Amino acid sequence: MLAFTRSRRQEIDEILRETFPAWMEDPVQDAHGEKLAFKYSGYCSEASIAIRGEYQIVPFLTGLFWNIEHSAIYKPSPELKGVARSLAMQARSQAVLDALSSFEEEFERLVRSATSQAPD
Repeated sequence: MLAFTRSRRQEIDEILRETFPAWMEDPVQDAHGEKLAFKYSGYCSEASIAIRGEYQIVPFLTGLFWNIEHSAIYKPSPELKGVARSLAMQARSQAVLDALSSFEEEFERLVRSATSQAPD
């Protein structure tokens, strides 16, 4: 699930945690130890048979970047196999994730500021 703005991701997380309270949390953390994506897995209690499921709530821009990164770095063609092990590429990938996070934080800050100053 892709969600834009941190507060929207938090809202979705709260609703799904209420819906699936017994599911195990396994968050995806960034290089700084911060929760980058919410990830849960468990069994659907609504089904007549046990069905295991998983969901992730990922920042929208990060999800788009991951699509490209996974194709190019983690599931590359044979001649590009060493790219994922490159420390320089790992640093660049982290820089992209940091920049996307900063963009999202600034966007949300500006929207909050604009809406708090809007006349009633």
